[in-house]
Amino acid sequence: MSFSISQNRPNWLALLHKLLLVAAITALTGCAVLDPHRIVSRQVDRLTVSSTLDAHNREAAFNQVWQTINDGYVDPHFNGVDWVAVRERYRPLVLNAPDDATFWAELDQMAGELNDVHTRVETPARYAQIKHDKAAGLGIGVALLDGQLVIDGVGGQTQAALLGVRSGQVLTGIDGQPALDWWQQQLAHVRGGSTSWSRDAYVLRALNNPLPATQRMLELERPDKSAFSASLRDEQIKAPPWLLSHTLTGNIAYLRFSGFDRDIKSDIMTALDQAQTAQGIVLDLRSNGGGDGLMALDILARFVTGEVKGARVITRDGKPVRLLGYPLLETEPVLQGSAHPLTAPLAILINRHSASAAELTAGAAQAIGRARVFGEVSCGCLLGFFDYDPLPGGGALAYSEVDMLLPNGQRIEGRGVQPDEPVKVTRQTLSQGSDPVLHAALDWLQQQKHPAASVQKTR
Repeated sequence: MSFSISQNRPNWLALLHKLLLVAAITALTGCAVLDPHRIVSRQVDRLTVSSTLDAHNREAAFNQVWQTINDGYVDPHFNGVDWVAVRERYRPLVLNAPDDATFWAELDQMAGELNDVHTRVETPARYAQIKHDKAAGLGIGVALLDGQLVIDGVGGQTQAALLGVRSGQVLTGIDGQPALDWWQQQLAHVRGGSTSWSRDAYVLRALNNPLPATQRMLELERPDKSAFSASLRDEQIKAPPWLLSHTLTGNIAYLRFSGFDRDIKSDIMTALDQAQTAQGIVLDLRSNGGGDGLMALDILARFVTGEVKGARVITRDGKPVRLLGYPLLETEPVLQGSAHPLTAPLAILINRHSASAAELTAGAAQAIGRARVFGEVSCGCLLGFFDYDPLPGGGALAYSEVDMLLPNGQRIEGRGVQPDEPVKVTRQTLSQGSDPVLHAALDWLQQQKHPAASVQKTR
């Protein structure tokens, strides 16, 4: 989860221009005073960092990753990890890596020793994708159901979809190996994550990203037991943020979006405006990887009246986050209720890939009694950072700078949001194209009474 300045706070671009003007002053007077979280300096570093990965920059990148985490990681005890010992163990592995790919992989493995998905090192290629809203991969989702790897999602315009890969099919082989064996081998070598199930996401990423100029051979079984194979190559596509908004039967407003990205914040707020007369609202946060934590709080505020405690923010020094006198993030953020709050019953859908700001939204709404949550336990990945830290050689570091507790004092990191109504997805429901999680939410909403919406509708 990242924290940026939302639309109801000082405009980021305008503020950035001002910050760049004072960057020299900041450097001279001490950034610890004006920019304690290095928000300005990271922006400046993007313009000056070298993209060459020679021996000098390898060592510089290694030192920067270790020292930055040492100085700024939210937990001064590093989640119980001996961070000095980690440096000594990884230094020869990183600096003597036989190639650039291994260098970045080892550096990320070092960050992964903290068992925190937010603290990570991105390769230059991945960092470029992030900056330009691009994605690479085969576009398939996989879930372990009853001892089988089952396809639980396929991108609609991918090679996989074109060649007949569908939800509900069983993945039986990967590149000539039994699929479960391949999966377990990958799982044994992935970096640390916030929860045991969050590490599956790294294996899924490896499955979806074969080496460049290679192909991934998948063996699959259809529900009728017939088998087929699909040879797939990695694709890079433009992946802008998206929003789905519908009015379902019974005057139920349905919203689903890719992540908490400020580029679609106004569209989300408009969709919520249009839900004022709804009898119920479904906020579908399944496979939503999070994003801007302040945006999550702004969305939550649309569902409350008056002032409501939103969460508790934990920083390394216990102080609120400030930049040149601007309040960026308080330690006790308060949801400022809308003048026209959404009062209809709210159902929130989550799954194991709901992470970060999505977990904040679901968990906080649940904690204050504003929503009923359906689905499965979420990622358990609720920490946050302010921005990527550019590294010599072209990669980037993200490291957790804040932790969060829900209004009821619960910590989601390492635990996940526990649904009020757990709903299990099966191979049969996937192959039939049904959605038991959504159906459970709709059944609950239809049982709720919301007379205010009915009155508004008849005006």
